[in-house]
Amino acid sequence: MDQTTTTDEAGRMTLMIEGMDCQGCVRSVENAIRKQDPKAEVAIDLATGRADVGTTLARDGVVAAIEGAGFDVTG
Repeated sequence: MDQTTTTDEAGRMTLMIEGMDCQGCVRSVENAIRKQDPKAEVAIDLATGRADVGTTLARDGVVAAIEGAGFDVTG
């Protein structure tokens, strides 16, 4: 599994998240990101922990939102 975070010029990034074990966890992460950027596009694969995010937020802002929701960003 690729543990690398990638970000392109369009504000899209891929993050690996640990600690999610149900769809409620996925919704918590999505809501935490959208609380900071209501227009963010968030797609999370629960099985792999991969989150693809399109946002105007900096990576640090997205990571802080996810960690604030109680999950760990590993890449």
